[in-house]
Amino acid sequence: MSNRDKIALILAGGQIILKSPLPEQDTVPIEAEEILSLLPEKTQEALFFVNWSRQPISHYTLRMCGDLIQLAGRQIEEGSSGVVMTCGTQCLTELAYFADLVWSYPQPLILISSINYANSPGSETALSISQAVSAAGSQACWGQGVLVCAQDALYAAREVSLISNYSRAGCMALLYGPVAEFFEPRGCLSLRRSPHRGKVMDIKTIPARHVEILSASLGGGDVVFSALVEHAEELDGLVISAFGGGDIPPSWVPLLRKIMRVGKPIVLASRCAMGRVQAGTYFEGSAKHLLEMDLFSAGTLTPLQARIKLAVGLGAEISGQALREYMLDE
Repeated sequence: MSNRDKIALILAGGQIILKSPLPEQDTVPIEAEEILSLLPEKTQEALFFVNWSRQPISHYTLRMCGDLIQLAGRQIEEGSSGVVMTCGTQCLTELAYFADLVWSYPQPLILISSINYANSPGSETALSISQAVSAAGSQACWGQGVLVCAQDALYAAREVSLISNYSRAGCMALLYGPVAEFFEPRGCLSLRRSPHRGKVMDIKTIPARHVEILSASLGGGDVVFSALVEHAEELDGLVISAFGGGDIPPSWVPLLRKIMRVGKPIVLASRCAMGRVQAGTYFEGSAKHLLEMDLFSAGTLTPLQARIKLAVGLGAEISGQALREYMLDE
């Protein structure tokens, strides 16, 4: 039977498709037949399954993420009308953001996850899959990029944050709210707005391997930064997760210069959950000072987003002013 015009459900792991038989036993995956048994007939008829490595998401690398998103892209090229992908919650927002940077298809790619196992009381497995499949098949979601389906809503990959690892209400778009919402009991989907997307790279872009984040903390970081400088040649790039609007300890400035001497791009980001790099008062280690030193601004990107975007940009062989502009293309 042809899968053309159906929704591809990629089983890439996560507790949403795991069950725990007994407390003292390890978890086991639920297979396609069992997943189907949980779903309404209309949803069953709309999808087909694609298996992928069910490793914990903490084992992923950015290059593995690239392989996974290319797998999703192949489903579209072979005639699918949309893709839904399960994954773990721990790095859900990073995977979604990476995917959005390279997803150029108009058809939706929707990620789902859950903190609960599929056989937990009140499991969200059936509801999340049903809602995501419905959204992936909706013309309203075409051209919206990569979306995260959670808590009866759809969130833009660029905007969603994971604010809790133990609450069902752990996903939230702090500044913008959801892109669309499901209204029960009929589960109707209502699109509220279209999220802004920046430049989208080729889906076959291989991200740079060694882009690291160094986080500022009060009176800390010198030892870690000094050790990092010893391996500066191995770096592809560096993101500084700075205080507030982009300030760092003054002791970091000479260490930054050493990394810049070997030609490695350094991006300045705010460590605040809703932060923005701002050039204010000038002093040693201030954001204004660092930007004058030629660090790249991450604008409103979080440090995690800035790392992923820098890795993708470097993988696409962007450099110099073009890379600077790409980092700010939000």
